[in-house]
Amino acid sequence: MMQGYDKEEARSFILARIHRQDHAELADQLEKLIAQAIDADIAFMHESGVLDEEGYAGEGYYEEDEALEYMVERLAEDNDLSPEQAVKVAALIDDFMDAQEAYLRYKGLASDE
Repeated sequence: MMQGYDKEEARSFILARIHRQDHAELADQLEKLIAQAIDADIAFMHESGVLDEEGYAGEGYYEEDEALEYMVERLAEDNDLSPEQAVKVAALIDDFMDAQEAYLRYKGLASDE
């Protein structure tokens, strides 16, 4: 986990910024999918070297397109989604990434790069 990152606080913060009407077909799964997206994003940061083992800034660079692809693939696999459902999850992950960035800035954890 990232140092200074509160997963439950982040989940609430992010869910409050997701426009449910934009993701009506996923509405009954939003809380679960956002929690999984947080886990997938943190895993991506560790695997890509953005975070070290202790959750501090690593030497890697956060590549948004790669992160989005990683998260969509992980959620699609974890939830046995069809290709059509994965496209809908990709739109959700795109919104998630904006809200996640807002949370990281709010907590003072985001880089200004």
